[in-house]
This record gives sequence, structure tokens and C-alpha cells, in this order.
Amino acid sequence: MPVALPFAPSIADYRVGTTLDGVQYILDVRWNGRDSAWFFDILAEDETPIRRGIKVVLGTSLGGRTADAAFPRGIIIAADLSGAGRDAGFDDIGTRVLVYFFPLSEL
Repeated sequence: MPVALPFAPSIADYRVGTTLDGVQYILDVRWNGRDSAWFFDILAEDETPIRRGIKVVLGTSLGGRTADAAFPRGIIIAADLSGAGRDAGFDDIGTRVLVYFFPLSEL
């Protein structure tokens, strides 16, 4: 079953914990005003970086080219719930645009 990552709109920089496929991760989430885009880092529970600078973009596997074995085993994708096909603006992440994790075991 896919899991929506716990992203929150309108907060420019924050940290949140989540469990993906039974493993605890930390997500550092930030808005980049120059690029008008959301980015996030995935860290292990002990704060060891696994992947940094993942840009939230529709239509692609986010962080999918990561070779680190600690990266969540599955696919992370962003979806525009309005159907408009627009990437998330500052107030859209976690509302109009959700980021989902699909475990490898369910693909």
C-alpha cells in the first residue's frame, strides 16, 4: 500500500520523521525560492545522509538513481491531485501535490 510522505505546505524548511517499509527515516524538506521548487533529503534514523537534494518533480521516480543500499526499497513519486500536471508551489506540497512511497514488495 502506498504511503504519502508527511510533507506540509507553506513551511519553508523543516524536518519530519517517517516509516517506509518498516524502516525509520528522517526527511529534511525545504523550499527553494530561486528555483520555485521543493527539495528534500533522506537521512537514516541516526541522521546519516542517504540522499540529498531530491527535487519534487511530477512524472519521475524521485531519487531513483540512488545506489545507496540504505535508500528506501521502492519508488517515490509526486502526484498532482488536481490533474493539472503542475509541480508543487510553496502552498501545494502535501495538499494539491502529494509525494508517495510505493514499496518494492507491492510493485
